[in-house]
Amino acid sequence: MYTILLSAPYMIPFLDRFRPVLENVGLELIVPDVEERLEEAELLAYAGQFDGTICGDDRYTARVLEACSPRLKVISKWGTGIDSIDQAACARLGIKIGRTLNAFTLPVADSV
Repeated sequence: MYTILLSAPYMIPFLDRFRPVLENVGLELIVPDVEERLEEAELLAYAGQFDGTICGDDRYTARVLEACSPRLKVISKWGTGIDSIDQAACARLGIKIGRTLNAFTLPVADSV
């Protein structure tokens, strides 16, 4: 069983829909209280407790990534920008980064 830190604020309201699917494939979820993003100190409190994350704009600094390694294997960014993730540290530590291209295409188009 793998543990996922789910901190993407746009996904959390729909968690009841996704939780059974994730748990059926053997994923255990950690879902912290998050308004906008988790900062470095908040992420450090979870270091070593999860194998992957589905995150928003959380601050995955080199310090956080090193503390979470070697258990952390993948960061899945809900959205397109990955500037809040230290990509060089991920490469050095063998942590893969994914993102959801077009995740906000319709909401942005609706507001323009």
